[in-house]
Amino acid sequence: MKKLLACLVITLAVGIAGSALAADFKFTGDLNNRFCLFTNQAQMFHSVDNVKDASPIDKDGINEFFADIKYRLQTEMATNDGGAKGVFAIEVGGLQFGDGSAADFSGDGIAVEVRFLYTDFAIPSAPSNRVSIGLQALTVNHFVWWETVPSVQLKGGDAVKYKVAWARGLEAYNTDHSDDSIVRDFDSFVLRLDLAPMEKTKVGVFGLYQHLDNADDTTVGGTVNEFKNISSGDMDIYTIGVDGSFGSGDFFLNWDLIYEGGTFNNKSSKDLDLSAFLAHADLGMKLGKGKITYTVWYASGDDDPTDGDIDNFMSTDVDFFDSIIFFEGGYSDDDYFTEAPYLLDKGLFLNKLAYDHKVDDKLKFGVSALYLMTAEDLEWAGHKDDKLGIELDGYVSYMIYPNCEFAVNAGYLIADDGMDYWENDKDGNSDSNPFRTTARVRYKF
Repeated sequence: MKKLLACLVITLAVGIAGSALAADFKFTGDLNNRFCLFTNQAQMFHSVDNVKDASPIDKDGINEFFADIKYRLQTEMATNDGGAKGVFAIEVGGLQFGDGSAADFSGDGIAVEVRFLYTDFAIPSAPSNRVSIGLQALTVNHFVWWETVPSVQLKGGDAVKYKVAWARGLEAYNTDHSDDSIVRDFDSFVLRLDLAPMEKTKVGVFGLYQHLDNADDTTVGGTVNEFKNISSGDMDIYTIGVDGSFGSGDFFLNWDLIYEGGTFNNKSSKDLDLSAFLAHADLGMKLGKGKITYTVWYASGDDDPTDGDIDNFMSTDVDFFDSIIFFEGGYSDDDYFTEAPYLLDKGLFLNKLAYDHKVDDKLKFGVSALYLMTAEDLEWAGHKDDKLGIELDGYVSYMIYPNCEFAVNAGYLIADDGMDYWENDKDGNSDSNPFRTTARVRYKF
């Protein structure tokens, strides 16, 4: 009897503790199997950000086929009342079949990376306001910053939603007892306000200040054209902008207007003043089961890197998929020409006309044509040009099951002479038309 009573007491105690500590668990996944079915420019798509390479385009062409995998698994642990939650996500990304110790024979290498790792909780006295701390996505603006970074973020609001954030992308640890400065790290401060003044209308206003002071001079321009790639220097940069969307009937509009300013300080040479801008718009209309969209953006470029001014627009950390040839539009998107909405420090003027059609819940397809130019001339080997060419893209997507997709796409660039900048035979004339077709089998749960 005593043993039975003891068991009942223990069981009751565990049950009470379990209720007090009860939590909801959510487990999600994105299992993406990708194939570069064929490309005639293997150098152009064999590693991250080939726009930085001297000659990624081969005059005679280099054919290639490869396959890779990118798996993302995420666990969320939340209290029953939703007051607090923790998020832990991992990624095995861009592993090509047969390449590296993680994806060759036996496949026993280390290839797992942390994607998200943060805690999110509501402020007890104001539960509509939440704080999140850790490695998490920071969304400032699609053209400015839209990626993961260690940060502290405060979000909330009703009619007007707000976000205040501090992020540190680089730690410059102080080991000098005579140096009292604690502001040498790459710190960023964000303020963003979002409101919906009427139905189908959204407006956002944002400001971003970025500071770094851990070296006498700052290297910027050319291939160093994203803020995340600046690891040393002295800079004070601000970005301000407005963005939004509007819809009326079958018509829709998305837009962005962004300005960057500030100074890259140099003690051994002249300071560099930044003054750059980007303007973007999507104009579209629904046509039955189809949709037609015209996309245009202009990212300013730098026409003279020696004049003491920086005029090219710079993102911090972004991803773009509008082009299969130039951006990450290929499904094997760990191999791309550039991830930024511009090329080097020469900016970009992009025009794109796209048509997407949803046949039914399983099948959809789309085609598009792009005309691309740099905002300022590319200059090389006694030549200069700003015309990149006309790109023709298309895709087909079929849902094998409601959460399992098979898709294939292709892009072909009718290259203009500006592409000779990246060719191995720099004669001032484009000699190759890059082609790329990719596919994926993607299971999400």
